Amino acid sequence: MKNIILYVLVGLCMGACTNTSTQQPPAEDWTTVQYTATDALFPNPERGFYKYSDCNLGTGAGALSESVLKGYRANNITLIFRYFYLKNFRNSPLSAKALEDFDKDMQTIRKAGAKCVLRFAYTSAISEPDAPLNIITQHLDQLKPYLEKNADVIAVMQAGFIGAWGEWYYTSNNLNTPGARYQVLNKILETLPPGRVVQVRTPAYKKEFCQRSTPLIQKEAFSGQNIARIAHHNDCFLASTTDYGTYEDVEADKAYLNKDCLFLPIGGETCPPDGIDPADGLRAYNEMRYLRFSFLNEDYYHGVNDLWVSNGYMDKIIKELGYRFVLSAGEYTAKVAPNSRFAARIILKNVGFASLYNERKVELIIKNTLSGERYKAPLEVEPRLWKPGTDSEIEVEAGIPADVPVGDYILYLNLPDAAETLYGNPDYAIRLANEDVWEPETGYNDLLININIDESNPAVPYSGSLFFEKMGSL
Repeated sequence: MKNIILYVLVGLCMGACTNTSTQQPPAEDWTTVQYTATDALFPNPERGFYKYSDCNLGTGAGALSESVLKGYRANNITLIFRYFYLKNFRNSPLSAKALEDFDKDMQTIRKAGAKCVLRFAYTSAISEPDAPLNIITQHLDQLKPYLEKNADVIAVMQAGFIGAWGEWYYTSNNLNTPGARYQVLNKILETLPPGRVVQVRTPAYKKEFCQRSTPLIQKEAFSGQNIARIAHHNDCFLASTTDYGTYEDVEADKAYLNKDCLFLPIGGETCPPDGIDPADGLRAYNEMRYLRFSFLNEDYYHGVNDLWVSNGYMDKIIKELGYRFVLSAGEYTAKVAPNSRFAARIILKNVGFASLYNERKVELIIKNTLSGERYKAPLEVEPRLWKPGTDSEIEVEAGIPADVPVGDYILYLNLPDAAETLYGNPDYAIRLANEDVWEPETGYNDLLININIDESNPAVPYSGSLFFEKMGSL
């Protein structure tokens, strides 16, 4: 009798185990969306043509205008090149007034929804002196807290300080030497917040400082090492056979920049050609794509820039200068239950010249179509690796909290600035180059699908740590 009972219990156990192992999760309702690209020109942060400006710190003259900066956005410009001349402080500390002038300009840039390409210099004339090394060091120490405070609106800093226009060539203090250049650049890297990079005038300066002739590789990128924080600017783009001495070995230096600038910003300006014909639009377009340009001066040199307008290339350059992300397709679990898994696969392509170069967040946001209540899922995605000419895929699995109200939710992709001071400001969010996706009031990109949350929908278990978290209503 005992044996019979034992056999029955074993049989029941085996049956129960067998039934559990063959249970399947509920079938998910996947919906595919195909997106339509747009050729429209529109502003996006940290890229494109910039407007030139300068001031002489400490004089109170030349302060930036918020209304003027906001007006630039109508012409798709979000970057300001800002020269801060230190002409009155070649042999003395910066005054409180000079530091206040700098801080006020940064506040104006922030209010206007712009960012700046930043450079300091002591003179705008070859005949005028710069400052000795000890003064440069003192000024950087004084500027350090102001650079830290305003790093959010500094797109990139250019090395500056040495010689006329801070171009590291003409100098009255013997600063265009390997030793002096090393000390100035090293001090800038120590002063500038670690999340920002500094551009130098020639590839040779970076190679000299890093004692290395090979370009940055992906595993080093964004690491905080010096080699990952030294970028490039060319202030005589396509102006001579060597771009006025930018290149020592033209072919080799350009090949170096092609690889280095996958992870670092390059930008600059054209200038009057010397010994060659002005570069037409096709040549400029191909060169900027090869070198991965993120920004260029709109204000100089018009003799070259205007040629690109007349031969029909300017709009194409405006559109593709820097990054430009286009959604291709997405697959989504369009019907989910509370306390279950949501999944998505999103494919986009960077059709611009360059990658992102500053940190940026990537989020999925759902918004209730009736109440406006929002929930976000911050994704562990590195958008700086969305390389030019390349398709990238975002794969998401996230949990729908048990207490999310049932209903229909609009699904968004949000690419906000990483700085807390700029988060939620649509001027600093990235717009995707697709039809009908941009929501200007929020800076969100509508993924053109509604997610239905209801207890009757498939409830696929989710065991991960990423859950949509409540944000508030709109």
